[in-house]
Amino acid sequence: MNKSFKLTLLTFLYLIANASQAQEIRWYSDGPEMMQALEGRGWEDIGFNRLPDSAENIVRLPVWNLSRQTTGLALRFTSDSPEIQVSYTPTSSRLEMPHMAATGVSGVDLYVKDGSGKLLWVRGNYKFGEKVTYQFQLDNESGIQKEFQLFLPLYNGLNGLEIGVPANKNFEFTPKRTEKPILVYGTSIAQGACASRPGMAWTNIVAREMNMPMINLAFSGNGRMEKEVIEYVSQIDPAIFILDCLPNLGPGAGFSSGDIKEKISYAVTTLRAKNPDTPILLTEHAGYSDGLVYKPRAEIYENLNSWLKESFALLNEQGVTGIYTLTKDEIGLGTEDFVDGTHPTDLGMSKYASAYAKKLKEILK
Repeated sequence: MNKSFKLTLLTFLYLIANASQAQEIRWYSDGPEMMQALEGRGWEDIGFNRLPDSAENIVRLPVWNLSRQTTGLALRFTSDSPEIQVSYTPTSSRLEMPHMAATGVSGVDLYVKDGSGKLLWVRGNYKFGEKVTYQFQLDNESGIQKEFQLFLPLYNGLNGLEIGVPANKNFEFTPKRTEKPILVYGTSIAQGACASRPGMAWTNIVAREMNMPMINLAFSGNGRMEKEVIEYVSQIDPAIFILDCLPNLGPGAGFSSGDIKEKISYAVTTLRAKNPDTPILLTEHAGYSDGLVYKPRAEIYENLNSWLKESFALLNEQGVTGIYTLTKDEIGLGTEDFVDGTHPTDLGMSKYASAYAKKLKEILK
């Protein structure tokens, strides 16, 4: 074997070895470092959940089950890698719904911060099954340390979350922020229905826009402003409470106007008693698209919004301070902003988020 051939062979083997090493992925699993970085929880040591274990036999079973879904939870980390992989096992085999894609129900969303501090969406190649995997790629061949934020599924839970980068790249979880969060107690819309992916839920859009942590205590079909849930909500010390429950208090829920007004009064006075200086934002029903063509549907949200206005006026008369409203008109949804007449599309979510961000900036200035 001549010297030239030996050198060529050695070079070839060296390149193969380096390529193999570059493709080796180092995984960072859901251990203490990840849990300490996890944002969006109102209580410590509750895993990828939204209510503590003590709530299991206190809140209704549907609320408890929905609290096992990860909407609003997010992880921040830094890396110099041009490739990020994510792997986890969904807790439910229902990966999608007829009106909501698997990418929203059971998927994740990754954002990276650019030089100006803006979070930009990173497209991921995904596979859904018993295990969900994502592979994200972006321009970072120069190895610049970048900041990332990963939003977790809106309508599923997860086990065994792992984040992977090539073994020769850096990775570090970012400690969760200590500033007070925005807290939302609401319905399916606040939980994220029917965003196409987690980053398009209005709550997560607002979290990015306001650059604040977000605690999402929305329970699809079950955001009924119940005393048991209000008691848990009141345990948290946020920058603001948002109560967006009217869509779950319609005629189908069996509540009278008196019941609804009592719920609003109890929620506000309870939160105010335990959190004297924290703003409380009451949100009107944003409407149904078919309310424009079918009067019985319009009457639902018109009545609910009228009762909210009356409750708000009475609370003001009683001297309750620091309460605000976000109106249907301010949200401004139109006929094309819904998937099914009830739940917003990504366009509707964007309008929700814009209205909320504007209002929050006015209140929290």
